[in-house]
Amino acid sequence: MTSSSNSNVMQNPLRSLLDLYESDADIDVDSFPAKVASHFSEIFASRDAFNEIPVLDWLRPPKYHSDRSLVRFRAMIQDTSSSSEIYLARRRNGHTSGWGLFADTLDGRDDAEMDYADLRECSVLWAVSIPGESEWCTDDLPGDHGSKPYEPHQEARPHKYPAANSKHIGVQVKVYENSRAALMKSTEMHNFVGVLTHEPLHSDVNDEPSIQVPTLHVLFSRPVPRTIIPRSFPLQFHTDIREELISWIADEALAGDKTAAEWVFLCALARVQSRTPPILPPSLTLAKFPSHGDQHPILPVVISRIFPTVTHIPLSLSTINTTSFFPESKDEDLHSGWLQVPPGSVVLISEGGIREGGVNEKGIMNIRAIQELMNGQTLDYVFPYSRFSFPTDTACVTVCEGKKSVFFQTSVTVPLQSRCPDAEIIQHLYKSESEIKMPPTERLDAFRALVGGAKIGSVTVGEDVAKYIQDDFVKERQQSSSQAEKVTSENLILRMTIARLLALSYHSQEVTIAIWEDTKKLEAAKNARLASL
Repeated sequence: MTSSSNSNVMQNPLRSLLDLYESDADIDVDSFPAKVASHFSEIFASRDAFNEIPVLDWLRPPKYHSDRSLVRFRAMIQDTSSSSEIYLARRRNGHTSGWGLFADTLDGRDDAEMDYADLRECSVLWAVSIPGESEWCTDDLPGDHGSKPYEPHQEARPHKYPAANSKHIGVQVKVYENSRAALMKSTEMHNFVGVLTHEPLHSDVNDEPSIQVPTLHVLFSRPVPRTIIPRSFPLQFHTDIREELISWIADEALAGDKTAAEWVFLCALARVQSRTPPILPPSLTLAKFPSHGDQHPILPVVISRIFPTVTHIPLSLSTINTTSFFPESKDEDLHSGWLQVPPGSVVLISEGGIREGGVNEKGIMNIRAIQELMNGQTLDYVFPYSRFSFPTDTACVTVCEGKKSVFFQTSVTVPLQSRCPDAEIIQHLYKSESEIKMPPTERLDAFRALVGGAKIGSVTVGEDVAKYIQDDFVKERQQSSSQAEKVTSENLILRMTIARLLALSYHSQEVTIAIWEDTKKLEAAKNARLASL
């Protein structure tokens, strides 16, 4: 398509939609939504053309854009539970409704104005800014970043966002291609391109007062990869890049502890490899991590500089007892929770704010939700008379002051061992964002490419290496001097998981014997620390 086509659509998307409808005298209203999606997707098929579409985000919120303008919204689907909405697919004047063309509500309309055979349904979703999306990922969205004056955005439904107090926008999304909408699931990320309006909230509660909310009538959509920015695996890296990345995490967030930094790095890379049999991300506890009042550690900020989606949950008794960690339906409206995050997210939980006190029933449910996510990569969505378990794909890292987590049992526990004087530990672990020493841009881009590729890569174990591992396992069990020292099958499975992560971190497509031996060294260093506690 020509650039003039792009320009015409952006200047008047509804006119372009009507032109498409009127171009076919024998238009089939049932197939028209698919035709719309195909037509507009083709116009903006190229990266340059797509990037010309104005961005909808918290820097450029709904009031920043003109009514019925074309926008794109990179978002996470938060709620798919709303009922479908009825619209008039063919009007008596030969035009179509839908997509914000006309007032689509049928309330109070004279029956004589319509043929009920021309009514169709569109799916209504609620989508939000991607939770935990790192700022450097938003830099990938071209635009003027809100230089145009506008009123500050007031979110009408903050309870629909996992971290309600964080900057974000929520949008009512109407999808007319129902076959595509049926495949969309909560926590999936999509680029929605469509016509922006403000309309009454579509609600299943008839007596609920109507509120106006930003509404996006979708022309077409595209899935967003878990890395936000598309990545490749494997890439050719010098091994120094990986070591520099680990050293940078250690120096900027972990008081120089490279062993702890490597464990954090590997566990943050983890994703669900298989559900049957279960090969799930190992959860990590970083123990002996000093607390500092109500201050938050700098670790999640540092991790967010190289990982695309990072959510920090600062635990306190108030957070545990009064906020929601899981989605819960209230009055036919699905409220979000801390753990409703997109696949590929890193969730970092800090226990430094925990003080003496009790945990109420809600708090117990919240703690259970985190533990179940760590153990089985599932999250319950709670409804008045039922609950449904949905799959997740989340890496979990916990930092705690004691020898182990107060609340959670994790796959791996690594005590922190600072490499700086004791008097400076707090200063290193709790410094401000402005004190982070960022690597040069070229190095930082390499770090992010390494991380992104490793997050999507696949690793195999060849027959020769598999036999080596099996023989090594048998030999190690035979050499164990006591039953307590024997390596169990569970230990072997965890070690295999770590070996795969180590291979991914090197952008190696295979677990080699050298990687297996490095895995054992990493495990031995961790065990030595635990033994010294």
